[in-house]
Amino acid sequence: MNELLLERLKKEYEVEQLDIGQDAVLSKKGMRFETASYDVKGLGHLCTMSMKAMMGLMKMETAVLTAQEKDLPLFNLDRIAAMGKNTQLVEFYDSQIKPLSQEAYDSFMKIKETSEKFEDYVSGERWYDSILYSFTYGQKNGKGKAFDAVCERYIEEYLKQAKEAGKCDTAKKQEKINAFAEELVSQGGPAVDQFKKLFGEETARRIVLKHMYGADL
Repeated sequence: MNELLLERLKKEYEVEQLDIGQDAVLSKKGMRFETASYDVKGLGHLCTMSMKAMMGLMKMETAVLTAQEKDLPLFNLDRIAAMGKNTQLVEFYDSQIKPLSQEAYDSFMKIKETSEKFEDYVSGERWYDSILYSFTYGQKNGKGKAFDAVCERYIEEYLKQAKEAGKCDTAKKQEKINAFAEELVSQGGPAVDQFKKLFGEETARRIVLKHMYGADL
């Protein structure tokens, strides 16, 4: 999934991998995290992360695309494989300077409504529910190839909208992104909470703000 997004971005933009030092590989208590951070010139910032645990019986891929130069939502992809079962999340968060247009909203919603369904993924209440767009896709017990096809459709629509959008005020947009990332560290989320427990608050904050969301620390 991560490779799918990365390779697609490379077809449209100049993508430069950033040096994140020792944060590229972190291991503790049988869990191994591999993180990569990229500058997507003309669009924004990409972070990919993979995790393995339980001797490979549990795997997770995460990709976070922040459009710092385009006024588009935050775009997160998550794929979790555990005990032979797959879960796919495609999430969009309201981080725009201006409201998302109805046309853009409808285009994403059409993908959700027409994509293959398996079993709805239901999470508990989270602080970010109010800014999570309803065209977010969450399904479990599906097949990897079917989930890849869903991801491709969302990626293509996102890149289409990015191409049509003019350049936004990057300072204002980064402020919105930073505010989300700071709140994520403060209020927590499944992955962030795990990072805090394993590596501490300082490392978790650096991973989230700098590597995931492209903030300057």
